[in-house]
Amino acid sequence: MKSHNGTLSQRLGLSGPPAITPTAPAMAMLAGPVVRRPGYHVIVACHNRRDTTITFLRRVRESAERASVRLTMTVYDDASSDGTAEAVLEEWPACRLLRGTGRDFWAKSMALAERSVLVSAEILDSDYVVWLNDDVALDRDAIERMASLTEAHPNAILVGAMRDPDRQDVTYSGLVKAGVHPLRFARCEPDDLTPLPVTTFNGNFVVIPVQVARRIGGIDGTFSHALADIDYGIRAGRLGIPSLLAPGTYGECGRNPSAPKASTTLEWRRFVGPKGPGNLKSLARMLRKLAPLTWPLYLGATYLLWWARVIFRGRLADV
Repeated sequence: MKSHNGTLSQRLGLSGPPAITPTAPAMAMLAGPVVRRPGYHVIVACHNRRDTTITFLRRVRESAERASVRLTMTVYDDASSDGTAEAVLEEWPACRLLRGTGRDFWAKSMALAERSVLVSAEILDSDYVVWLNDDVALDRDAIERMASLTEAHPNAILVGAMRDPDRQDVTYSGLVKAGVHPLRFARCEPDDLTPLPVTTFNGNFVVIPVQVARRIGGIDGTFSHALADIDYGIRAGRLGIPSLLAPGTYGECGRNPSAPKASTTLEWRRFVGPKGPGNLKSLARMLRKLAPLTWPLYLGATYLLWWARVIFRGRLADV
């Protein structure tokens, strides 16, 4: 696994004006501590969608340039076979590129990317870790708007909602509890002006203070794919760390397309597979955390409901 270090300021040539030799009074004024502006450290996982990933990097660069922030990029490429890793280094030579096995999926990829950032020498407690998905098309003012919110809410996790590129309705956002089942959540509509408290969130665009990330303990990479973002928000809440849904939306990200209809056997495999919502390892782990005494009941109910829907649709004939 190779690692490539660097910052966006180096890539853009934002090294500041030429050095000026100060006078003695000026030297005295400069003797105090130097305050560095917070840095933003983006982590993103990718796999076999080179063009989408490169478009994503360009949108992040445009947004960072507008905001004039110090920003680094860490990309975890999970063994792409379409040249994504090479294209990423060509597009953003200063990024830190991590390489996976092809079986790491979102949770482990993001956990390892986050860990590499939190142990790097360039990061400060006053900085921020930024989660992004590579299918997000950030608005040009997204980082600028979010950076202003971090000043007002320096100890909170900030969540940026996404909208559908065609219908313009909210697709990914903050989540609030909405039912008896431990994993029953409702997606929140962001307010136009005021940050809203949420229980947890989708991990498409999330900004986390470094000191908060260290206190939470990092993304749980033992989840197969889904649920790691929801778990993170819930763990934060249990520690008294607020999660706030930022006003408005911050970019475009369409919903994952529905899989084409298939035989019941194939649909079941999708449901319990590594990316499926019914993956046994991830679902059982999450339910144990949320309902330590009754989790087997909820686990069984999840699978029974899935089969009940199949029977109701009359699909058993094509098993």
